[in-house]
Amino acid sequence: MTWIPSCALVTGGTSGVGEAAAMALAEAGVRRFVITGRHAGRAEAVCARLDELGASAEAVLADLSEAGAADAIFTEIDARGLLADVLINAAGLTTRTSVLDVDVAAFDELFAVNVRSPVLLCGHFVERLRRAGAPGTVVDVLSIAMHGGCPEISVYSMTKAALGIHTRNAAYTLQSEGIRVNGLALGWTLTPGEDNVMQTTHGASPGWEGDYAGNLPLGRLLTAEEAGRAICYLATDASAPMTGSVVTLDQTAYGIRSIHAGLERSDGD
Repeated sequence: MTWIPSCALVTGGTSGVGEAAAMALAEAGVRRFVITGRHAGRAEAVCARLDELGASAEAVLADLSEAGAADAIFTEIDARGLLADVLINAAGLTTRTSVLDVDVAAFDELFAVNVRSPVLLCGHFVERLRRAGAPGTVVDVLSIAMHGGCPEISVYSMTKAALGIHTRNAAYTLQSEGIRVNGLALGWTLTPGEDNVMQTTHGASPGWEGDYAGNLPLGRLLTAEEAGRAICYLATDASAPMTGSVVTLDQTAYGIRSIHAGLERSDGD
């Protein structure tokens, strides 16, 4: 790695994939972090973990469903004299709502957090890099659901599809400025947020992931740590000069299906 980022801004960095990405970046040599989230206690705990890895981390609390959140985050970063040259858009909601039972409030909140926020954050990020004449990278955390998800996550799927379009368009816009933009489309990943949704929305029992493991090629869900390592790859020179790419991190090959899949045997057995 020839370019070591000087400061990484990680949204949703207080748990799950965002936290894992911050840890992976710290282990790769990034020494400054700004961690955003809504919970002060979690943010402080993540900052303490990063400090133990030899990094200096600061928390900026923000609710990304609010229209002014992106501006407020960068105003605070400016006030602290920091220049972020890595932006990890890991914050996101997975609220269940489908085309058959669209909840207007949930619809608006999903698009505010999953689309509007990372787009506005990217704009502020690029504006400051341009002033400094500095390179940088953006990683948008996407989902394989961007290609079409289960009925109960249809609105969530739309948000990830929209963000994926932004990822590619931003990369094209910035490709001559030394600013790379890539996305990571995650498969089903076990995180505290997903565990909470499964138990509160779907009535799953603790340890529910084990009930689904047998249907998955690896016999388990993806881990946040696996996602974090992939994000670190995309955020650092390890992936240069890649830009405008959406990398799938999952355990199956999509778009391929056996002609025998799902067919019942007709030989009398």
